[in-house]
Amino acid sequence: MEASDKLQERIQTYHDRSFMKAAMAASALAAYADGEVSLVERYTIDDVLANLTSLKIHDPKKAVQILQDFVRELEKEPEAAEQVLRGKLERIADDKEAAEIVARIALKVSHADGHFNYAEKLQFGRICETLKLRPEDIYPDWQAHWSPGQ
Repeated sequence: MEASDKLQERIQTYHDRSFMKAAMAASALAAYADGEVSLVERYTIDDVLANLTSLKIHDPKKAVQILQDFVRELEKEPEAAEQVLRGKLERIADDKEAAEIVARIALKVSHADGHFNYAEKLQFGRICETLKLRPEDIYPDWQAHWSPGQ
């Protein structure tokens, strides 16, 4: 393997690792939006890991461990952890395709329990903003029934 091939492989690995961490960060933020991570949200994240081609190159156990670490940090120090996780999202924000995939993962996790409550909508909007996306471009009904009482 030539040096340029090795460099390209390393660049791709870094990009994929950044994408995986961004996907787990968005999943953690979306799942924890209402203050807890439900079992159905965890199953949804596992399903994403099993079925998203971009994540298949990673060991799912490692991705789950990263997710658990992110959730644990959100539970301990929500504000500080949220800033760190937003940094993971910012790293891929300039890659529109990757950003859209990560936003769709967050949306899927937010809808996992069949409800899209106010806290989840708010967090989804923040995730999209961090990814330099408009939430309504990812989910046209994002503002439907927008009220804190939901």
